[in-house]
Amino acid sequence: MAAEARDGSKRRFVWMLAAVLVAAAVVRALLIVRMGPQYYFADTLEYEAAARSLLAGHGLGAGFPRAPLYPGFMALGFALFGVGNYMAVRWIQLGAGLLIVALSMRLGARLAGRPGAVLAGAGAATAPTLIFTTSMLYPTVFYTLLLLAMTLAVLGLDERPGRARAVLLGLIAFLLWMTDQVALAPIAAVLLWLVGRRPGPSRTRVPGPSRAGAVAIAVLTAVALAVPWVVARERAGGSAFFMEKAQIVLYYARTDPQLAGARAVRDTSVLFHPLTTPQFVAREWRLLREQPVPYASDYVREYVHFFQPMPDRITTQNAYTSSGAKLITALYFLPVLLLATIGLLLGAGSGRARRLLALIPLATAALYALFFTQMRYRIPTEPEMLVLAALGFARLFPRFATALAPPSPATSLTGPATP
Repeated sequence: MAAEARDGSKRRFVWMLAAVLVAAAVVRALLIVRMGPQYYFADTLEYEAAARSLLAGHGLGAGFPRAPLYPGFMALGFALFGVGNYMAVRWIQLGAGLLIVALSMRLGARLAGRPGAVLAGAGAATAPTLIFTTSMLYPTVFYTLLLLAMTLAVLGLDERPGRARAVLLGLIAFLLWMTDQVALAPIAAVLLWLVGRRPGPSRTRVPGPSRAGAVAIAVLTAVALAVPWVVARERAGGSAFFMEKAQIVLYYARTDPQLAGARAVRDTSVLFHPLTTPQFVAREWRLLREQPVPYASDYVREYVHFFQPMPDRITTQNAYTSSGAKLITALYFLPVLLLATIGLLLGAGSGRARRLLALIPLATAALYALFFTQMRYRIPTEPEMLVLAALGFARLFPRFATALAPPSPATSLTGPATP
């Protein structure tokens, strides 16, 4: 009877995961149909122009200020289903959106077993921001997916360092960088987290590289993959580091009070002139030394703004940026933020793993705060926050979580397992 009960519990768990994925697919498919063959944000036209240029054999163009992975994906969609076929691109993106839900389940299961999987999956399936970005003609859905894949890869590498896992992590890091170069912040943060572990005296040595060795393999893999792209980009007359777009945003934030409110640090230049990455870093370092208090004030304000529940600083006007849509987003994110804090402090699973999940949005905010923060920049980090929120929910309502998905015998929902 005990075996039959276990089998029945496992079948119920599998059915619940399947139901979550079906629900996620249905709600995203409905939005795709509703959005139709139109674009809703002007940046989509930049990606489309780059995709068309790729199809014509002209590359991205020396002046294209963004990373290449999404234009390449859009070009593939156009090649298969017709140039300008936005609907086809959206339907292909549906697969990435469902993988985000599946990996959220996997991440929740690693920390809190079956209840964590169901709660994290349900959160990812119904999150308005994740639903929307699945259908949005932006690289956000792929960046979100790759960030989740990196989180799982790092957790696996932390538990058992190995060369194959290190190479996989390097590949994911490279793809993240090719999707959005702000990925350098969370990549650096998780690599430091990985080598920062101090093993206890009783910990036995397992075959394979050390964590520091695994990190070195991952970095070398990412660099080896990036070098051909960097060389090709430089030969084509462009820059491999897409700083121009960020510099433009920062320039207008400092010169136009209507864009981001009164900032203490002001750019007194009359015209915008893009700088190389070393030149930009040197200028910002000079401003920091000359105006330390205003610079720190701007930075802290932008850092806090990254986690603001109510979306703002949106200039495009359409049905998806209306006051009602913004309110829905705020009402969704506020409890996620509160529950994620509880999950970080008191949730089930390894405290070290929970800190990794929190590190990703914190590191992302740390880089964006140097420029200009918006709600859409936070979205790729929300699955990690949703997993922490699932742990917080299970901590506050353990009976409901257990009834929803009875844990396996090895799983505890009562609190932290290890530091």
